[in-house]
Amino acid sequence: MKVLKGFVRCFSSYDPPLWSQPLELMSSGVEIGLTMLVPTIAIILVGSILPASTTTPASINHDGLLPSSLINSFSPHASQAAHIISLPPSTSIIDMFYIGRLCTLSILSPVTFDIFFRHFLPIIRITLTRLMVVLMSRKCADDSAKAILSQRVREGRAKRRRGYDLYFPPKQVDKLGIKQRGKVLIPSLFFFPGFGIDHAAYSNLAARLSDDGIAVAVISLEPLRLAHEALGSGIDDIRRLLRVAGKDISKYYKDDASPLIIEWNIGGHSMGGYNSLQLAEDIINQSEVPSVILKNKKSVSRIGSDIIVWAAGNFVDSVPNLRINKRPPLRVLVLNGSNDGIVQMSPQQKRALLSRLPKSTTELRTIKGANHSGFASYDTASKSSSTFAMNGPRTISLEAQHNEACTRTIRFLLDRYK
Repeated sequence: MKVLKGFVRCFSSYDPPLWSQPLELMSSGVEIGLTMLVPTIAIILVGSILPASTTTPASINHDGLLPSSLINSFSPHASQAAHIISLPPSTSIIDMFYIGRLCTLSILSPVTFDIFFRHFLPIIRITLTRLMVVLMSRKCADDSAKAILSQRVREGRAKRRRGYDLYFPPKQVDKLGIKQRGKVLIPSLFFFPGFGIDHAAYSNLAARLSDDGIAVAVISLEPLRLAHEALGSGIDDIRRLLRVAGKDISKYYKDDASPLIIEWNIGGHSMGGYNSLQLAEDIINQSEVPSVILKNKKSVSRIGSDIIVWAAGNFVDSVPNLRINKRPPLRVLVLNGSNDGIVQMSPQQKRALLSRLPKSTTELRTIKGANHSGFASYDTASKSSSTFAMNGPRTISLEAQHNEACTRTIRFLLDRYK
């Protein structure tokens, strides 16, 4: 039920006009159902256990029915469902079969069916339609991506957890030479996959980022693979990841005596990019920067101030207002492909997007010849999908797009520490 609620919240947040009426009908249906069924069942129970001495001609009419005035005192809707209920003379013995039969008749009354078809069927129909789209849009990682991940795990440079795949930098903890307050700083990145994409499809890019000293945790969004706060990608989930992923990195460097500052920036591809921007708003609104002191009492795992967005930005209404004064300042990199068939931004959309992002610390960059799917490795799997053409024609090699995306991202993330 929690996953279903999160699913509805996720899709309704991206298309409010489409979902507003079904949600309103469902809400009114719940209200009517409660004001009808609960009083009706209460009448059945109370009427069945009343002792005969308290049952007077005034309370039961000649036909053996409770008067409508008494029924209506419970709820204005109760009489519509309770008109078929006939209570026998009360006795000291409670007939549970009789009570169950009346409760079933009440639940299966014409009014209940009317509530279901009029108030609940619209939300069920649209939810099932979207769920079918999600299931049909699932994209597996290419064999090359799976091979890279398996190789890194064998080498000890990656670890697979239930909620994420973690890619470690080389073991030389001082490779970048970044220190703060006597502690070695490890630049890190929480990365959220795009819509329906297996998180293993990002192994190639995550491995390249880690080779340059950036620890990368690619988040698993199973089973729905939707990056949204209601489905495992919210600020509370980030707090949990700070602890568990930070602990993994601390163990990886356990042979080094230096205490660590593990600074996690946030990024994502497509839908994961929008989720990163929405998380940035939640982080800004926190009274203090989310951080966790790790078990050794020396190292700290904390949130950074950089946001990485790949192949996103045209749905401006889904981008929060991040033009807020903050120290340290929030920095945003938006990286799109010139041939992206999904993210096609007009000059007006670009201006609207930039108006919501930090004025002097935002970079909006384009990779010439790149498309939407080229920010991961799922081309082989997606070619059999009916949505493959939406990615746009890539006129550069997949490796070239990966190299460009990684080079620009590494330069942006490490620039802060120069």
